[in-house]
Amino acid sequence: MRLIIAFLYFVGAMLYSYPVRLIHHLKYKDKKTEHDANFYSLKKIARKMLKLLGVKIDIQGCTIYDEPVVYIGNHRSNFDSLIMIAIMEKPLIFIGKSEIKKFPFIGKWFRDIGCLFLERDDIKKSIEVINQGIQRIENGYSVVIFPEGRRTKEDSVEEFKPGSFKMAFKANARIVPVSFYNSEECYERFHSFRPANVSIRIGEIVNPKALELNNTVQMAKYVHTVISQIYEEQRIHYSMH
Repeated sequence: MRLIIAFLYFVGAMLYSYPVRLIHHLKYKDKKTEHDANFYSLKKIARKMLKLLGVKIDIQGCTIYDEPVVYIGNHRSNFDSLIMIAIMEKPLIFIGKSEIKKFPFIGKWFRDIGCLFLERDDIKKSIEVINQGIQRIENGYSVVIFPEGRRTKEDSVEEFKPGSFKMAFKANARIVPVSFYNSEECYERFHSFRPANVSIRIGEIVNPKALELNNTVQMAKYVHTVISQIYEEQRIHYSMH
């Protein structure tokens, strides 16, 4: 019954959202203002969807920043993006795989909040996306990147790809580490939608310049260490409860 209600809400919300986004498109001349308005609409839907599916989120850490930042997170589930939209107070966009564009409803929504999509097999297009991402940050967008490159099945944080830090490095943006724990319980663990208790830990903001992280390799290693430590603390905490 829970799934039926969630599905009906999702379909209704998607149908309702199309004219809302059209109104935003006609109303706002500035693209970022349009994207932000769409984000807040999607945020309401994301919160309601998670509630209907029985996903409870335990959050620790700061969820609002007055500056554009780059959120770096480990990746456990397709729900990670939905959770980020639901919990963060200010608009953000994702840098994701081009396959996301093909998802019904979701792909269009992500484009409408300003997300960018990497063509991994096309180096020229990937460079263009990175440059667009830098412009987004400079124009006030906060960006979310999952630098493991895929969802992780192991109970650990996989190595981060240094290339994922190019935007933060070139834009001189500060980095916010985010650790997801147990989000795979929402779907991936049993390949069915289930209620879940998800832990999100948002670490202290990282200033690469102050830490003398002078290239993307150093940045990747440092942030990976930070998130790995947070993830291990989450794992120990939840194994004891």
